[in-house]
Amino acid sequence: MNVINFHQWYESRLYLALMHQSEPKRTWKYEPPQIEPDQLEYMAFLLEEAHELEKPVLVTYAGKHSPLQFYGQVIHVQPYEGWFIMANGQIKQRLRFRQLIEVDWF
Repeated sequence: MNVINFHQWYESRLYLALMHQSEPKRTWKYEPPQIEPDQLEYMAFLLEEAHELEKPVLVTYAGKHSPLQFYGQVIHVQPYEGWFIMANGQIKQRLRFRQLIEVDWF
C-alpha cells in the first residue's frame, strides 16, 4: 500500500467514524395502545371490585420496552390519584392507570 492509497483509506475511515459519532443514540421505547376513557374507567372499576372482594387479578401493563403482566391481589386503589398497588406474596407492584392495557379476574 503506497502513501496515496493509505491517505485515501485513512480519510474514508475517519469520515465514517465521524458520521457514526454524530448520529444520536436511539433508544427504543414501548408505546402502549391507546385506551378509551370508558375502558379505563371499567378497568378501574374491576380493580376496585377485586380489592373489595379480595379476588386475584392478572394485570397487563405497559413496561419500558414491552407489555408486562402481574398476577396478584389488589391491596390498595387510589382512583382519583390514578394508581393502585398489587401484591403477590412479598412482591408488591405500584402501577398507574395510564399504564394499564388489560385487567382479567380469576
